[in-house]
Amino acid sequence: MATLPVEGRWSVRALSEDDVRHALEFLRRDPLINVYLISRIMEERSLATQIVLVRFNGAIVLVASLATNMVLGGDPSISQELTDTAIMLISDRIISRSLSVRAIISPRHLVEALFEQLRPRLDPPTVVRLSQPVYAIKRRLDYPDLTESRFSTMRDLDKLVPACAAMHKEEVGIDPMDRDPVGYRERIRELVEKKRSVIRVVDGRIATKCEFSAITGDAAQLMGVWTDPRYRRRGLSRALLAEVCGHFFRRGKSVTLFVNDFNKPAIALYESLGFQRIGENRALIW
Repeated sequence: MATLPVEGRWSVRALSEDDVRHALEFLRRDPLINVYLISRIMEERSLATQIVLVRFNGAIVLVASLATNMVLGGDPSISQELTDTAIMLISDRIISRSLSVRAIISPRHLVEALFEQLRPRLDPPTVVRLSQPVYAIKRRLDYPDLTESRFSTMRDLDKLVPACAAMHKEEVGIDPMDRDPVGYRERIRELVEKKRSVIRVVDGRIATKCEFSAITGDAAQLMGVWTDPRYRRRGLSRALLAEVCGHFFRRGKSVTLFVNDFNKPAIALYESLGFQRIGENRALIW
């Protein structure tokens, strides 16, 4: 067990049914930044052993999803010293239980603190995204619901999987079809099954698309926004995003996403649609 710099009664334990309400109350202090963790707790109770709460004197300090893609949720109003100690305890749990780390994607300061603890035990990450601005947009009545775009169906899967893989390779530099083609196709199939994939088809091809990594009562988090190079600079991504936002606005939800800071065209697109920056993530991928 780590030597704790802050004295007091600390606890680290997997989420239980008794903890759910308190965990959600903590994360909903910032429902747009913590949309992924809120969604995971609400939808995936069967995976609750991967959600861990760190408490100090009975109060939650940190919530962490310790699946292979690790996500942390904190509260900026909590002192840095308490947060750093909570992250030390999370690091100790990862190391002592030999948990696999495929990626850490969270608010920048939390990723920085966790990686500082894990650095001696891990190989250097393959992909480092030091700054990923987080954006959100709230209700705008002038955006339409889905019209030219539509939800993907299972009939689209054979075209959608290569499109998603192409986006991933372009953004991350890793082709997921080389690493785990069966598992990757299954993940895309699950997104389609859950109605978390929207596409626009032109000339029988998926011209542009996006997926939703999380949906809560407050917000939807977008990911995988991509346009086939053959159809770029035609305004198709802008039209798709306006329709996706309009779809969620009509259901009382804001829309969030995060983007690499060097992707200036994407940032310009999001800001032109009315997205506003609300935070900053960091991503480390192995």
